[in-house]
Amino acid sequence: MIRTIAATSILALTAGAAHAAHSGYALAEDGSTLVVMSDLGAPENVETYDLDSALSAIAYRPVTGDILGFSADAIYTIDTSSGELTDLNASFGEDATIGDGAMVAFDFNNAIDAVRAVTTTGDNLVYFPEGFGDNDDRANTVVRMTDLAYAEGDDNAGTTPMVFANAYTNAINGETASETFQYGLDAETDALVSVANNEGTLETIAPIMVDGEEVDLSAMGGFDILSPSEGENRGLAILQMEGAESAGLYEINLETGEATMQADLGMGGFTGFATGIRE
Repeated sequence: MIRTIAATSILALTAGAAHAAHSGYALAEDGSTLVVMSDLGAPENVETYDLDSALSAIAYRPVTGDILGFSADAIYTIDTSSGELTDLNASFGEDATIGDGAMVAFDFNNAIDAVRAVTTTGDNLVYFPEGFGDNDDRANTVVRMTDLAYAEGDDNAGTTPMVFANAYTNAINGETASETFQYGLDAETDALVSVANNEGTLETIAPIMVDGEEVDLSAMGGFDILSPSEGENRGLAILQMEGAESAGLYEINLETGEATMQADLGMGGFTGFATGIRE
């Protein structure tokens, strides 16, 4: 079912805030609804689609341009013009599980064309899609890596993390990247962090700040990085502060953690966010 959100529910982005060729995708209503911003430069043009199965997270696959969805026991491709889900029949390892009630962060490592899922309960999983490697026996499987933890000596060492969003640099449309770097957002430490892939090691980059003030992040929302070309990376996140009824679309400075609101989304409860280049 297609529903159109009224233009007044999402304010226009400030001038130059996003390239007109980029679309945004988010999950709402406990992952049962796909929200599509066909053009991030005009987010008032939004449609929503009811999903047959609720999803925990979504991610853009740069190599193919597909949007993938993650649930606790399945990986899907999503038709963003209808919301139709196609089960990829992925095989999950016996220990490739997520904690009860966990919020899931999900994004592609475009250097190897595999997607990582990390959660607010510390889980660290990787899905190797069809087409990964040449005759690689990991293709279409989900495997578990080392759980998330802050590095010794980090300002947040010893704190149990709640990473609810992650994003990789150099998500270049139609090709892999020569290198990439993974960021995360932690609702426990209210910080922008780095995530050391399979090792699960977190290091604090900076607290998230809005208008020069530290914020109290809820574990709702999502994070992605726009990469028109390698080395050109712009962080965008849907953030909802604790106690707030609605979320906002923010630009995240990947060096300082400063978050600048681009649009008030007029609703809350988002549980995933991805951006992709519209052909």
